[in-house]
Amino acid sequence: MDSEKHSLTRGKVGRRKFLGAAVLGGICASLPLPPELNAQAADVGGTALKPHDDRIAKLDHSSYMRSAILQAHKNPRQPFGAVIVSVNDGSVVAEGHNRTPINPTYHGEMDAIDQYAAKHPGADWSDLVLYTTCEPCPMCQSAVLWAGIDGVVFGTSMPFIAKLGWWQIDIRTEEVIRRNSFRRCSLIGGVLEEECNALFVAALKLPAQHE
Repeated sequence: MDSEKHSLTRGKVGRRKFLGAAVLGGICASLPLPPELNAQAADVGGTALKPHDDRIAKLDHSSYMRSAILQAHKNPRQPFGAVIVSVNDGSVVAEGHNRTPINPTYHGEMDAIDQYAAKHPGADWSDLVLYTTCEPCPMCQSAVLWAGIDGVVFGTSMPFIAKLGWWQIDIRTEEVIRRNSFRRCSLIGGVLEEECNALFVAALKLPAQHE
């Protein structure tokens, strides 16, 4: 896919989709996807609603996604990287990557959330946006909602990595947001999608680890 696909969600709303600006090059440009996988890359769907916080729309999504990609490189076998960004000043306030060999719940998003919580106990999370290389699973998105993070931006879609053979609980992030009654959360999908997709394709080509 040569374009970013954005999906914005707030509350219980209908579904619509639209295409954003073209994305050129990137960290994983040297790892092109096979044509059959490009053809299988799933639509992120969603709603074409304006985010409830205009500051989210003004963030440089590609730049922050590149930061999440750098986090993903810390565990190339499970390249789920995440960063949390303040919409107040655009600073990266927490970073995370997949640490499931230590704890099966330490997904990249959970690691970033844990890092922020440890440094900022009792903080207001409503001015934060989480960027992640892959669409959050139900566990991670539920944690986002319980924390009160105002928005999520992801690269690779859940159906795409499922087709590659990654384990997934088949409940999309948008549905988790839609079915909650206590938080608003903007959702933007498909940012630097090709580069994020390439991370997961490359992970499957790595030689097996030996104990």
